[in-house]
Amino acid sequence: MVPARRVVHPDRTEWGKRPIKSSTGRIALVVLVSLALGLGAYVGVGRLIEEDVPGFREQACSLPREWLELTRRGHFEARSGQISLLPRTPAYMQQGRSGWSHSGPWPYLQDVPLVFYGPGVLDEGVEVDRPVDLADVAPTMATLLKGGLAADGASLDEVAMVDEEFVTRPNLKLIVTIVWDGGGWNTLRQWPDDWPNLKAMMEGGVTYTAATAGSSPSVTPAVHTTIGTGFYPATHGVTGVPVRDEEGEVVDAFLDGESSRFIQVPALAERWDVQNGNEALVGMVGYEPWHLGMIGKGAESQGGDKDHAAWLNVETNEWKTNADHYELPRSLRETGGLEEDLDELDAADGARDRAWGPHAILDDPSRIEETPAFIRYHTRAMLNLLEQEGYGDDDITDLLFTNYKQIDRVGHYFNMASDEVRQSLVETDDQLGVILDHLDRDVGRGRYAVVLTADHGQQPDAGPIDGYPIDPNEVKADIAGRFGPIVRAVWPTEVFLLPDEMDERGVTVEDVARFLSGYRLRDNVKGPAALYKSAGSFGPSSRLFDLAIPAAILPGMSCGPG
Repeated sequence: MVPARRVVHPDRTEWGKRPIKSSTGRIALVVLVSLALGLGAYVGVGRLIEEDVPGFREQACSLPREWLELTRRGHFEARSGQISLLPRTPAYMQQGRSGWSHSGPWPYLQDVPLVFYGPGVLDEGVEVDRPVDLADVAPTMATLLKGGLAADGASLDEVAMVDEEFVTRPNLKLIVTIVWDGGGWNTLRQWPDDWPNLKAMMEGGVTYTAATAGSSPSVTPAVHTTIGTGFYPATHGVTGVPVRDEEGEVVDAFLDGESSRFIQVPALAERWDVQNGNEALVGMVGYEPWHLGMIGKGAESQGGDKDHAAWLNVETNEWKTNADHYELPRSLRETGGLEEDLDELDAADGARDRAWGPHAILDDPSRIEETPAFIRYHTRAMLNLLEQEGYGDDDITDLLFTNYKQIDRVGHYFNMASDEVRQSLVETDDQLGVILDHLDRDVGRGRYAVVLTADHGQQPDAGPIDGYPIDPNEVKADIAGRFGPIVRAVWPTEVFLLPDEMDERGVTVEDVARFLSGYRLRDNVKGPAALYKSAGSFGPSSRLFDLAIPAAILPGMSCGPG
């Protein structure tokens, strides 16, 4: 292995990465709040002074330019909520009445690892410190396929360039793309000693230390579709977990697996498959249909075929697919050993009690996918797919995409500072080593490449960052109290409204946005004044949103002179 080589980008600055003790005694990764999250303008002031409510343009143009651009990239008029919303850091929108969300343009959610690894093919020990994002993945993969892709992203020259030497090399047999869901840099730095295989992969490949997810909302369906297509949501059309459909109804972005029709551009995998007469093998092994954006629509698209695609039945945790558009290979369905994996996890703490630590969930089919045991089973099933379906067996490069969900899933339940997240990270990293060993042995060094990234970071708990978890249910109730039942849903960075109800009441999107622009802590906290003591740096009169504007004005928003 060659010594590490670092490519430094002089405009990229480090921002707070200092861990502190959480209120529960665990270590929580926290940004240097006043520097990294721009709190100096109002921390302390909101406790004493009733802040003026800025207009829509002032709100947008007061944001750091990068935050506004990330928000713009994530907006698609026909799909996004009618109001674009950004909590005022370190406030954040909690998930339901408890739990942690991870949607926004802030660095702690946007910064993700991005590694290209190909022993015998790609350079080793290259560390690149310049801004890139996940829209660059598909164009770079196109270069590895000895082609090109015109997209929002660009091919990364540190990985590969199509020159005479590269073109004359043998074709890669297989490219594997791995997404650690919720495994952004703040999660990795939270547990710095628990991912040795990823560190070794970085040392053996090309690592981009300043990569970002590329758009906000920083959520799984949007970012995975960016990875697959090379375009931002403003172009590819998948903006979040919920989107508005053709009739204005708020629906799941992939209609719970029934259709991928909201994707507006082909994925690179679709383009490659069609170019090769559908002879290339293309597959996706994930946890939800939200990951389908990495491979595209399968047979639902004109000229496409039934690519391999599998996600989980959320009640039984059995693999499933949409048989009209994709194929569920027998190699996945017939993979065994899950019970043995669960038994081993059960015994790990010395007590055979059908529990993962304190969580008695090992006999609940709807919960076992949360555990490290399922991470191991996932890898075994995926490697069975590679081996039994013939991935890498001929000279047409095959493409496999996979998402490991547990780091994110248990982060929503227990927070990123929990031991459950640490255990999930440890097992996910262990399985990375298993995957690379398999590829070395069965495909061969010099004949494969691996791309590893994450779709977002995670939300630290409110206490360690002096923050406040905004209750979205209270926000919805307060809008209803002011205007009537005009809200369909409040999500961490957008609000979906009911136009018919608004028309009936003479309410405009601007009216609701102005209401939220002036929404304060005292509006969201219901109960005795003592509750304000747990609101961190926010006082009763502190505004809770930096941005609350009609989303339709985002594309044309200008922050230049005049």
